Amino acid sequence: MHSHSIKVLLDLPELNVCAIQKVKDQVLIEVTPIDATQPCPVCASTQTIRRGTAYQRKVRHLPAFGKRVYLLLPAIRLTCKDCHAHFVWHYDCVAPKKRYTKAFEATLPKQAIGATIAHAARLSETPPTTVHRVVRQWMAVESVRVQRRCAQQAKVSTGLVLGIDDFAIRKGHRYNTGLHDLRGGTFLDVIPGRTIAELQDYYQAQPIWQTLNPVAVVMDLAQGYHTFVKEMYPNAIRIADRFHVNRYVTDTLQTMRKQVQKSLSPCAKADLKQHFRILGKRHDQITRDEMVILKRLLGYAKLLRQVYEWKEAFIAWYDCSPSYSLAKKGYERWLAQGKAIDHPIVEICLKTMHNWQEEICNYHQLRFTNASVEGKNNKIKALQRRHYFTRNPECYKQHILLECNEEWIQYGYGS
Repeated sequence: MHSHSIKVLLDLPELNVCAIQKVKDQVLIEVTPIDATQPCPVCASTQTIRRGTAYQRKVRHLPAFGKRVYLLLPAIRLTCKDCHAHFVWHYDCVAPKKRYTKAFEATLPKQAIGATIAHAARLSETPPTTVHRVVRQWMAVESVRVQRRCAQQAKVSTGLVLGIDDFAIRKGHRYNTGLHDLRGGTFLDVIPGRTIAELQDYYQAQPIWQTLNPVAVVMDLAQGYHTFVKEMYPNAIRIADRFHVNRYVTDTLQTMRKQVQKSLSPCAKADLKQHFRILGKRHDQITRDEMVILKRLLGYAKLLRQVYEWKEAFIAWYDCSPSYSLAKKGYERWLAQGKAIDHPIVEICLKTMHNWQEEICNYHQLRFTNASVEGKNNKIKALQRRHYFTRNPECYKQHILLECNEEWIQYGYGS
């Protein structure tokens, strides 16, 4: 291959290829700068003279054909005629005193996102300390850029729908709150804590989120979130997340199943306990074999059949209500169906469903859920497991913003 073709592959316009040699699994490419001279970094004068080459720098570049590629860069000494300053030739492709080109370092973050530093180091055959340094520097800059772009998209959105949900740092002890743009599919920010006071303090410290104008906010049935949204976004529709609400009904069914088990024979009790997951599945997702089992389970108690039909009616209400006004009427009929069962376990659920009736029915004004939010929460859990958590709060936040907005990341050198 001709040297000019190799130069095109290297994508280093400032250098000329002089010689190439292969040593075991390495390719050594000797290069020289195209320009005859370089301006003085002190006074910017072009009146400089060369004083020879002190040594050759061995700098690692992007791999080629499964081989590690190294550039042999001459460390050319220069002297300025005007200010008499002495300096060494500066190359745009590699920073001073570095052993890796900027293009090579730009590939390391892509291998680390979604993995670990150790994994990226093995793939790139680079020391973990080098990968850690490069990735940390890149994250500090890229996370700010990604968050700024996501915030700008949310700010100019005409139909902005926000999603708010907490995720555990240490389950049962410490939590953070995630702020999401559901329509844009982006993770906007990590809010430390989940109480009203913590949310208010953070919003005052970050006024950019107060400028948002959402048409709706989707959240679970935590009273603190609804009180906070009323205060911050009074004109937004508050929507109770469908999957959180549906869980109240399915949990009621399972609680009823446990109570019915106590009055059954040992054989029926074991059968009901073994196939309890079939009761929680949607009726239209049950297979033919599971349908046979379901009919047998519902035959053990009339009360269990009534609660199961009540649960399925709730799923049908979510799926089939054509308008908000009809949805409210259908919801009242569903509440009446639950009252007709006349059982304390169902009444506990009905009390919650009655108190949040407006927020639950608001789903039929704007059909958004926090399904994507739960997916990002799973990413955060996986991140914490991979890194055995991250003690540095800033680094922790940067990891989350980048992994949950991966499609917005720019990895390329010079981008």
